[in-house]
Amino acid sequence: MPNFNEMRIVDLFSGIGGFSLGLHRASEKFKTIAFCEMDPFCTQILNKHWPDVPVYPDIRKLNGKEIGAIDIVCGGFPCQPFSQAGKRRGKDDDRDLWPEMFRIIKECQPTWVIGENVAGFINMELGRTVSDLEGEGYEVRVFVLGAVAVQAPHQRQRCWIIGRKRQDDSHSHGQ
Repeated sequence: MPNFNEMRIVDLFSGIGGFSLGLHRASEKFKTIAFCEMDPFCTQILNKHWPDVPVYPDIRKLNGKEIGAIDIVCGGFPCQPFSQAGKRRGKDDDRDLWPEMFRIIKECQPTWVIGENVAGFINMELGRTVSDLEGEGYEVRVFVLGAVAVQAPHQRQRCWIIGRKRQDDSHSHGQ
């Protein structure tokens, strides 16, 4: 039987777990049930702080259908294809892993999607990302926040993509 008192999270491109840490600090209702991170040092940190949560090393091999019911898929998919510091090859860069994150979203069908990337992403592939999510039935909002918004001593603008699955009134369960 589902536990309606918790929201299950799959945290992709996890790093050291910033998304999960923030969500867990916001409410005890959030529960991370899987991470996906390839960096060995980051994986050690995740295993230390979330010893009972599996860490999958390669998003290309992760099967979202095997994870089970999910409420939130979140991730800061790699920024190198879109960053001012890189060659800005966008979808032509083999590190463009939005298609893999989107595959997991389609397989898991979460209620919420939270994505993050560099501000340079907006002029390159934001349209594709929003179109992908809207085509899968999500209402999408995009906003840019600088690190100064959380009192960091630098600008570091970030693009945030928030998607919420549209509710079909004919299938509503009164939630």
